Amino acid sequence: MTAIHCNRDGLYSVEDGHDHDFFHFLVDLTDAVIAATDIPCLAEKTADYLHEFFGLDYISLETYEPASFRLNVQAIRFEQGKRRLYNSFSKPLHATLLGAALRKQEKILFNRNAILSNAAKYPYVARLAGDGLQVLLYLPLVSAGNLLGTLGVGSFKPCHFTPETMALLNRISARLAVALDVMLSHRKKTAPASVSPNESPITGDNIEETPPPHHLIGHSVAIQSILQQIEIVASSNATVLLQGETGTGKGLIAQTIHNLSDRKARDMVKMNCTAIPSELMESELFGHEKGAFTGALNKRIGHFEQADKSTLFLDEIGDMPLDLQPKLLSVLQEHQIRRLGSPHTISVDVRCIAATNCDLVAKIEDKTFRSDLFYRLNVFPITVPPLRERAEDIPSLARFFIRKYAREMNRHITGIPSETLALMTRLPWPGNIRELENVMERAVILTSQGGVLNLSPESLLSYTTQNSPLTVHASSQPVVPVPAIPETDKDTLVNALRETGGQIGGKTGAAARLGLKRTTLLARLKRFGINADDFRQKSS
Repeated sequence: MTAIHCNRDGLYSVEDGHDHDFFHFLVDLTDAVIAATDIPCLAEKTADYLHEFFGLDYISLETYEPASFRLNVQAIRFEQGKRRLYNSFSKPLHATLLGAALRKQEKILFNRNAILSNAAKYPYVARLAGDGLQVLLYLPLVSAGNLLGTLGVGSFKPCHFTPETMALLNRISARLAVALDVMLSHRKKTAPASVSPNESPITGDNIEETPPPHHLIGHSVAIQSILQQIEIVASSNATVLLQGETGTGKGLIAQTIHNLSDRKARDMVKMNCTAIPSELMESELFGHEKGAFTGALNKRIGHFEQADKSTLFLDEIGDMPLDLQPKLLSVLQEHQIRRLGSPHTISVDVRCIAATNCDLVAKIEDKTFRSDLFYRLNVFPITVPPLRERAEDIPSLARFFIRKYAREMNRHITGIPSETLALMTRLPWPGNIRELENVMERAVILTSQGGVLNLSPESLLSYTTQNSPLTVHASSQPVVPVPAIPETDKDTLVNALRETGGQIGGKTGAAARLGLKRTTLLARLKRFGINADDFRQKSS
């Protein structure tokens, strides 16, 4: 067999007459990868053939594991004398160079300068750069439209891949993907029933494709950043504060953090601070003894005890009564609780995740939230972006909800009108993901026959503008105009502050009186140079 090596001009090139050699090489490689019994064996067989035929020095087989957002890597390096060094490790997908290329299922090529420029950011790239790697090519492994991972090939010699060689590597990666798909499919069939199928969360245009449960849907920069933060904090016991507008998926993020933590064996305990009357909240959190108060007919175990060795998710923490906040702070610091009516303390091992759609800093200024509790909760803050800031994720989310409700209602829906999908990405969605889900559910109900979703651009606008004013984002296509939130003049702001004694938030605050969000009112006060403290002093 005549191998294809990097020539003296620095090219991996295919010379005339080598087609026959490559045909036999491809047959032999196909036989070898199909016969492989597991992924490490598959990686070694592939590496041996690619090194022998192309003279490549570095080969890696990286399989995507959606349950943990990681790439499992089998890497082989050939030194002089054909000594083979094998290395197996795992790395977070969001801490790699491959995120965008994998999502688009495209090849990605790094020359020496690109490798060096990324070495400081990615430790595994730094190791390759230190070893002297000159060129690195990643090819996506795709079978039946599903992305399974990547094949990485590289050289320690300054070389370039010609278009002909790229075409040969494409054919190799296609065969490798099929072998890998068969191997993974067999693993799914033989896995215990308790193990979830290893499905890819990376969705395409196929509306029948189903992402795994409990995963954040989307490939925007904002979501990738959140996934990277989850990767960092999940394995720790640090308190997490999730901040973002209502309907952005803070509960799903909390569940994902719990599922990736060492506490995942026990269910996460959830409590919504808005849904529980303030006079019952202390009992809900800490429990009570029989006879502790009128109506306490039996002993009750509170949420902190229920969450021992697990995670407690406190949703809408900004609405917790002020008099209960120091007790929560004490538990977070001392890891001990006392049931109502009991003189004894109980030690608890609880990881706390809190969430709010309020501006807690503004609530501290309003003296409706304690600053010491805020700093205790704000150990690892994650800001969840509104849907309008991650518009590229809207098609994937829409398809997910259509699949969900079509399955529940036994409907067969094959797609979404393209003009409707385009308009979706331009709407601001003040209700965020929750609003999008409601619109998709309504549309599925109205789609009585199979085929395309019964949702026109006009009906989409009517659904999303019934209860709240919207502004459609700019677009090159004409859209139906809808009203925006009106501006407020300076005199109106001053009058509202004067009437409320300078109180910004709360049900009786100036923001509620003006029909504005707290953050919107603060921004307008800043614009006009108005200080709310001046009105608090005057009213005292």
